Amino acid sequence: RDSMFAQVFAQALALAAAGYLPPDARIAASRPCSALPRAGAIFASETREAGGQGPGAFLQRGLPKNQQPVREVQNLRREFLFDWPMDDGYTDKLKGLYGATMLVVSLPIAFDTYRVLPAQLPELLAAAHTGTAAFMVVAVLRLRLGWGFVQKRLKERVSYYEQNQRGFLAKKDDEAVLRDRLIEKSEVAPALRRIDRSLLPLLASLLVSTAALEISDVPVLRTLSGDSATRYTSQLRGDDEFAAAEQAKARQRMGGGAGEQ
Repeated sequence: RDSMFAQVFAQALALAAAGYLPPDARIAASRPCSALPRAGAIFASETREAGGQGPGAFLQRGLPKNQQPVREVQNLRREFLFDWPMDDGYTDKLKGLYGATMLVVSLPIAFDTYRVLPAQLPELLAAAHTGTAAFMVVAVLRLRLGWGFVQKRLKERVSYYEQNQRGFLAKKDDEAVLRDRLIEKSEVAPALRRIDRSLLPLLASLLVSTAALEISDVPVLRTLSGDSATRYTSQLRGDDEFAAAEQAKARQRMGGGAGEQ
C-alpha cells in the first residue's frame, strides 16, 4: 500500500511540474535525446526567419534584418565559392578549379615564354604552377576574409549596425549569444579550418615554384623599359662578351642552331 501511494504521489508531482512548463518545453522534455534539434536545424530555422518567412523570433532584437549576423552568414553562403568550405568536398572543388585554371590560362601564358620542349618542360610547368597558385592563394584568402568576418560578428556580444547614416551598437541577449556561438562552432569554425588547411600548402608551393624559376639557368626573354632598357643597350654596345652571351641565349630560345647562318 505504501509503495502504491508513493507511485501515485510521484505521478502527481510530475503532472504538477509539467503544468508549469511552457508547451515547447513539454514537447522537448518528452522527446528522446536523438530527436532534439541539432545545430544545423537551428541554423536552418534562423536563416528561414532571416529570410522573412517567419515572425523574426530567431533574429537579434534591435538590429535591421539585413545586418543580422545570421543573415550575413546566409548571404555569404550565396556568393560564388563561399559555399565550398561548408562540406568535405571543398578540397576536390579546389583541385578542379586549379586544374581548369592551369589548362585554360596558366599553361598557354607560360608556353609563350618557354617554347623549347621538352628541354624547357620543367620551367614551363613551374611557371604555369606559379601563376595558378598565385590565383588560388588570392581566392582562398578571399574566402578566409569573408568567413573570418562572419565569425567575428557571431562571437561578438555587442553588434554594430548602421541606420539613418549613423552607427549604433546593440547588445545581444543571452539567447542570441548562445545561438550565435552554436552557429559559429558548428558551421563557421569547421569552414575556416578547411580554408586554413588549404591555404598553407598553396603558399608553400608558390614559394617553391618561384624560387625554382629564379635559380633556373634557362634563358628567358624579358621586356625592359626605361632606365633598364637604356643600361641594357649600353652594355650590349660596350661589352663584346656580354653581347655574345646574349646572342647565345637568343639562339637557345629559338631552338638551337636556327640563328647560325
